[in-house]
Amino acid sequence: MNVAESTVIETRRKNVNAQFSVLGSYYSKSINAQSNDMSSKFDDMAEEIANVFLNRIQIIDRSFNIVSDTYQINKGKLCISSDVNKCFNGNNQAYADKKNKCLVLTQAIKSPDSQDISYVMFATSSIADIYTAMDSIRLVVAAVVIILVVVLLGFAFFASYRMVKPFRKIEETIEHIGKGGTAERINLSGSSEIETISNSFNMMLDRINQLEESRQEFVSNVSHELKTPITSMKVLAESLVGQQGVPEELYQEFMGDIIGELDRENLIISDLLTLVKMDRTGLEMNISQVNINDLIEAQLRLLRPLAAEKNIELVFESYRPIIAEVDETKFSMCISNLVGNAIKYNNNDGWVHVSLNADATYFYVKVQDNGFGIPEDSLEHIFDRFYRVDKARDRATGGTGLGLAITRSIVTAHYGTIKVFSEVDAGSTFTMQIPLTHVPE
Repeated sequence: MNVAESTVIETRRKNVNAQFSVLGSYYSKSINAQSNDMSSKFDDMAEEIANVFLNRIQIIDRSFNIVSDTYQINKGKLCISSDVNKCFNGNNQAYADKKNKCLVLTQAIKSPDSQDISYVMFATSSIADIYTAMDSIRLVVAAVVIILVVVLLGFAFFASYRMVKPFRKIEETIEHIGKGGTAERINLSGSSEIETISNSFNMMLDRINQLEESRQEFVSNVSHELKTPITSMKVLAESLVGQQGVPEELYQEFMGDIIGELDRENLIISDLLTLVKMDRTGLEMNISQVNINDLIEAQLRLLRPLAAEKNIELVFESYRPIIAEVDETKFSMCISNLVGNAIKYNNNDGWVHVSLNADATYFYVKVQDNGFGIPEDSLEHIFDRFYRVDKARDRATGGTGLGLAITRSIVTAHYGTIKVFSEVDAGSTFTMQIPLTHVPE
């Protein structure tokens, strides 16, 4: 608005100054003509221009006397003005007086003969109409701005409500989950970001439910596994207490069974404690450089008597010497679990092959057997705690259902991977991929 006001005033100043200059030239000719008729024409022209462009025009001589005044009020009086004085010194003026809301113009009238300044034309032109118009426009603009601000604020509140509404739904769902309900799902539509948050939140809820189901199943399995040996020992003990004069042979047999159940209970508790340590955040790893060839051979020596009982051929094949950074104790447990399972769940006169290889980054351990194999629908669950493909066979071999879960936790702690390929009655193949250099995250 200020720029527009200045532009309008400047345009008015140029137009008025142009007419003022024309009048000044005409007045110079009237002085030269020394004609009353010319002076009369000048007065008529000055009055006409004053009516159209200028409010008032005065002619002032060198003595600062007003010799002509379109208002006919100050004619014959003195005009002491700094603008007039500057004009007599050769400086014409044409500027806007914002305080009085007018244009001030001065122009020197020179004598054609001597080129001396004989008179000064002094004029004022009101620009109050411009200021009035601009003030009116300012009021309109202010009103429009206020309306726009109100509209924008309303739109902002509406938009913010629409944007926050999905998050309120998420907040309500979180509060509901905090109270124990995890079945609820969020179905939000709108921007891609809202839908992404909704999908991610539902995926998180699914994962929470999976973990809750896994926890409940784990607790149920632990309770069952711990209760089974206790129940067996209770039955055996009640049998002994309920009989008089029990033969020593039967007494020894029952006590042996009780000791076996105690050993089984102790094995389950030991494996549970191992899993707890594996699951604990910041699992302590005793990393050192280990000769993997020697480590595997040492574990196979311990397992050969178990293989000999079923006449199972146990073969180790190494393609090159391998030194890697691992936790020797924990990784030995991996080899023991995998090879031990390959022997336990195998037929008499079967075979178990263990191979070791490496590239520039990883070393690979493969444990392959021709045993019972694993059904396809069980492959995705064999690393779950207490999961058994054949529960009767597991109890007969003394398994706890925790060995593969422990193995996977150890491999993960080494930032490695473990995979399984199996076919029923054809055998299974477990493959571990472990980094040669241990780089903690």
